[in-house]
Amino acid sequence: MAAFVVFLFHAVMIAPSNSRVFHVLTNPFIRPFWDGPGAVMLFFVLSGFVLTLPYAAKRGRKIEPVPFLIRRIARLYPAYWAALTLALILRFFVFNPGGLSGLSPWINLHWSQPVAWSSIVSHAFMISPGIQVNDIDPVIWSLIIEMKISLVFPLLIVLVTRTSLVLYALVAIGASIALTTPLHFVTHSSSSWSRAAIMLPAFLLGSYLARYRSELVAWLRTSRWIRVLVAIAGTALYSIVWITPIDKQSLARWGCAVGSGAFILLFLASPRLEMLGTARPIRFVGKVSYSFYMVHLPILITVASLLFVRSHSLVLVAVTSLMISLLIAWAIYRLVEAPAHNWGKKLASAASTSEPKLSVETLAGQ
Repeated sequence: MAAFVVFLFHAVMIAPSNSRVFHVLTNPFIRPFWDGPGAVMLFFVLSGFVLTLPYAAKRGRKIEPVPFLIRRIARLYPAYWAALTLALILRFFVFNPGGLSGLSPWINLHWSQPVAWSSIVSHAFMISPGIQVNDIDPVIWSLIIEMKISLVFPLLIVLVTRTSLVLYALVAIGASIALTTPLHFVTHSSSSWSRAAIMLPAFLLGSYLARYRSELVAWLRTSRWIRVLVAIAGTALYSIVWITPIDKQSLARWGCAVGSGAFILLFLASPRLEMLGTARPIRFVGKVSYSFYMVHLPILITVASLLFVRSHSLVLVAVTSLMISLLIAWAIYRLVEAPAHNWGKKLASAASTSEPKLSVETLAGQ
């Protein structure tokens, strides 16, 4: 669902700042419901959680870094290339720059500069130095972080699976925040390794939630009042950037991460929510969410440039963009993402039979 919150965030951001809808939606108590950056933080925490589950569920499972990276590359890159190709086609052959007149300065900044071939090549590799994410599909900044974190994630799994006490987990997360937060003040580059390091604690938090999920869920299920208090505290922390004057780039970021972790645990502790997660529409959303996340902004920009000048209806632009994005995301999932994922599993399985298998204990001792 995080991808759809990001879509809502971008759909609101195209509205002129003097419009009535923008004025209403920017109310501090409504703002968290379309908090795009917050949804991305939730995505990072959830990613750490999901990637750690296979190792947390089977204590002592052997870590194979090469097969792990093969699966991550197959999971992220093919659909990413398809989304980039679509964005380039839309930008050069469909997009109407003059059609954005009357919309927010934010959307008018997109696709306003020429794209060099070197930038396209840099995008193909995703984690290339100096990549300019705004040239083609601005949302890929988070995928760059995801891929860079994936390169070191086996080491995180070693740390997490060897942590014997929750107290040690809290110390590890606190230390990671203390070590990475100062990096924000030395760089603001969306493509730097420093920005990936800044987000590392969010992945680590998700990993520890996976490691201790059984104990934490059991604790939440002991009392409805505990779940209510955790829900209130989690919502407050997730929304802290909008309901308090706290610095958006420091404590607020980690408040949002902790709130995201609380939401994940509450979902696991609620049988009704777990059943909801198995419903067909929710499963469909889960399947296409990665592709949807990548294609929605280029489609929104293009549709806005074509429709708004004729209809002057932000609702029409948003609904049309949503429908087209879902359709194309489903196509990419069926034609690219799912086959590539299956291919990656097979290739990783083949690699795991030929390379030396490293146990958690062996890796930790190196």
